[in-house]
Amino acid sequence: MLARNLICLSLFFLLVSTKPTAVHGQESDAASIRAAFDSTVAANTYTATIEDRALKGPGADWLVARGREASHFLMSERHGTAETPVVAASLYERLSEYGYGPVALEIGPFAAQEVNETLGQNGYQALEGLITRFKSPPIAFLDRKAESKMAARMAEAGATIWGVDYEFAFSLPMHLDALADQAETNRERKAVQRARSKMKGEWGGVGGRALVKATPSELQSLRSAFESRGDEVALARIDAMLESNAIYAPYVRDAGNFAVSNRRREALMKEQLIRHVREWESAREEAPKVFHKNAHIDKVAPIDLHVTFGAFVAEWSRGRGEETFHVLADCNGGQIPESGQDEGGKCNARLGGEDSPFTDHLREDKVVVIDLRPLRRYFGASFLSSEDRRRIVSYDAYVAIPNVSPSDLLNSIGAADD
Repeated sequence: MLARNLICLSLFFLLVSTKPTAVHGQESDAASIRAAFDSTVAANTYTATIEDRALKGPGADWLVARGREASHFLMSERHGTAETPVVAASLYERLSEYGYGPVALEIGPFAAQEVNETLGQNGYQALEGLITRFKSPPIAFLDRKAESKMAARMAEAGATIWGVDYEFAFSLPMHLDALADQAETNRERKAVQRARSKMKGEWGGVGGRALVKATPSELQSLRSAFESRGDEVALARIDAMLESNAIYAPYVRDAGNFAVSNRRREALMKEQLIRHVREWESAREEAPKVFHKNAHIDKVAPIDLHVTFGAFVAEWSRGRGEETFHVLADCNGGQIPESGQDEGGKCNARLGGEDSPFTDHLREDKVVVIDLRPLRRYFGASFLSSEDRRRIVSYDAYVAIPNVSPSDLLNSIGAADD
């Protein structure tokens, strides 16, 4: 029923976006509607600054107040900037004073386990050591210094990092190290060694996307070696590796299709969030307040009609009597690195541009925070693009950070083998 309702919402959105209607279904003067829209935006806009590694000002206070009212504070982003992790860390530090505990990141659960253990040893320095130990980053996004520093600040404020995504394409060396430590039989040790040999040769080397280039049958053979002893931790790790291998297949091996892969990935994120929440509740006998930093938190699918991770969290939480708050953290000028989201170069605001009704409300000298919820009454206005409409129903707030810069890399993607 939930999936059907959300798909109907997406269909409604697509129908409306192809033929804008007047606000409240009645013909209105376009100029007066635009003036009312601008007035509503201005009345619901707050500013902030980034100073001393913290987001400060009325915009920051407003976001924290909204987070206090919710059980899940979900923050989307443009990947790879130096400023967004600072904003996320600053907000989490303040929200941790109001009961927020876990931080759900766009990384795998076994990557998160490594992060928690490493941060517990010696904070950021230990985490940097983990990331740079390998030729290519074993953990998504934390190969950027600002992201790792964010994780360290969050942990220092009391966070347990949850991994809700798949294991990274470059993470096979880290997983094989862990399996080698867990191996107790000759068969297990030989299976790990065989996988290492394959990784160095056929699967692209220790600096390549070996986890994805590996054949599923070879990973199944690795799993079979650990099955007879019933090592549940090792088997769960290999299962996570197999799932990542399947999800990445269309991108690297030309196997499967992208729509199925995307849906499988989001289904995985939903399942792993539920597992984390249930384990937390079982151990503590209370529901967690979760801070999410994840680019998949929109409530309406941007491309195909599927139930997004963000939509699921919103509806699942509502069924539990909880509230969620969804924030689109964006850039307004500056430079952004190439990523799965962007081609790199100048960073243009998602709610900006020459023809955007939001442009005049953005600032080059301040972080701008806009409450999007009151703007939904203008959903059918002709001056809103289909993407504007999708975003004002997908997110509750918009945060435009001016003049962003790429975060420094700790190691490079796909480093060549010696």
